[in-house]
Amino acid sequence: MHRVVEKRRREVCPACGHIAFRNAKPAVGVLIERDGKLLLVRRERAPYKGSWDIPGGFLEQDEHPRKGALREAREETGLRIALDALLGVYQDKNGGDHTLNLYYKAHVTGGREIAGDDADDLRWFAPRDIPTRIAFPGHARAVMRDWRRGRRRAG
Repeated sequence: MHRVVEKRRREVCPACGHIAFRNAKPAVGVLIERDGKLLLVRRERAPYKGSWDIPGGFLEQDEHPRKGALREAREETGLRIALDALLGVYQDKNGGDHTLNLYYKAHVTGGREIAGDDADDLRWFAPRDIPTRIAFPGHARAVMRDWRRGRRRAG
């Protein structure tokens, strides 16, 4: 059954009164920069198959966002990275789930470039050459905009 709780319509168990809160799923992404270029991966599966994406993904339930960002970067690019700063926090919707996305700026410290996990290619793009076919455009375009703005201020 449904009931209004905290000014929102929520599912509530009629037997025990448990409220089923629907919370956003936490995800991380990493803007890896080298020589003024940004590393993007091309998605090999849906959603957004064939689109370019910022390396990242969902956090494990007990994983700190910084650790998750390092893991996702390694899985998708083969690279070891160091996180430089938190770029920002962005909301979006992925299918039926709402997401809370934390994006970090980073640089390469080692490893070997290889597309992995759900990526079939990776490339370095100058800011003016970033493809228009970007995965998860609901928030990724804002991430790219903020990354570009930060580069202009820093340069």
